[in-house]
Amino acid sequence: MLTIIIPIDLHYRASDIIKKCKLLFINSEGKNINFVFGHNNRNTKADKTFIKLFKNVSNSKLISSQFYSGDVNSSLLRNRAAEVVDTEYICLLDVDIWFDFSILEKYHNRLVNNCEPFYIIPCLYLTKLGSDLLTKEKISSSKLIERYFSYSRKEFLHLASPSSITLMSINDYNSLGGFDEKYSGHGYEDFDFLIRLLKLYNKLEDKNDFLSNNQARSPLFATGFRRYIGEFCLKILLEKDIALHLHHKKPTILNYTNARKLNYDLFSNKHSSHCTDKVDYDTSLITTFIKICNEKSYDLIDYSILFDNKPGHIDRFDTLKRRIRFLING
Repeated sequence: MLTIIIPIDLHYRASDIIKKCKLLFINSEGKNINFVFGHNNRNTKADKTFIKLFKNVSNSKLISSQFYSGDVNSSLLRNRAAEVVDTEYICLLDVDIWFDFSILEKYHNRLVNNCEPFYIIPCLYLTKLGSDLLTKEKISSSKLIERYFSYSRKEFLHLASPSSITLMSINDYNSLGGFDEKYSGHGYEDFDFLIRLLKLYNKLEDKNDFLSNNQARSPLFATGFRRYIGEFCLKILLEKDIALHLHHKKPTILNYTNARKLNYDLFSNKHSSHCTDKVDYDTSLITTFIKICNEKSYDLIDYSILFDNKPGHIDRFDTLKRRIRFLING
């Protein structure tokens, strides 16, 4: 049995989150999994509606309380949910994830068989079109991933590798003290957690560019901590085992940028000790990826999409309205 931990705060886009919870329940019927939801109850009408979802659900626990006010604190919600987990293994998930549960089962089995102590699953972010095709059952998740590797653009925004989707033991989660609850709002709490998890198993080296915060469209061109964490997703990428992130409108959060900056300041202060004079002259994951392809006899041509690092060009937008908005905003 595997327990999936999901944080819920309905401060923003409440109806969308409730809709996606319903989808999770429908898609997980008959699967050998449990859910634990950590819910910050703000005592709104939406919160009351959300709580009612659990009346007839047998495979889910709801840990609901008014834990805080103000900015969303996903770290705290995950930690409160983790306190009631009664299985050996967990999966960290967000409510927006559409998962092929056979992938969860595959890596859960590998955990049980001690193949690796944890797995970090890559995640494809979908456009509204891609999300609609999936949720309206016009295409399967596996066929949608095939489209990505065949250079289709209109269904996808970008590939996150690493992502926050992690399968691991609850004992490791507890030994790390869970997520750092000082991260508030959006950003960096997942990177902080993954770095500590990798360090727990001596799987991360200190490098001079460790705190580089540059982002790349393709995970093969990642730098800094994203690159060093992302190296542990490459074998999973080769197996094309990828989760899908359903589209949602970005909420208008006045302090979004400021919160990310504060979180990065916290992150960089915590992990500054990982910066050393040791220089890695291979500045991307390309060489490592090609080496793994050769070792495992994968045809590199099948993965050529991963070498596309083109920024957010107009071909990423799935509707005329979004393309026009992109052009106007420059």
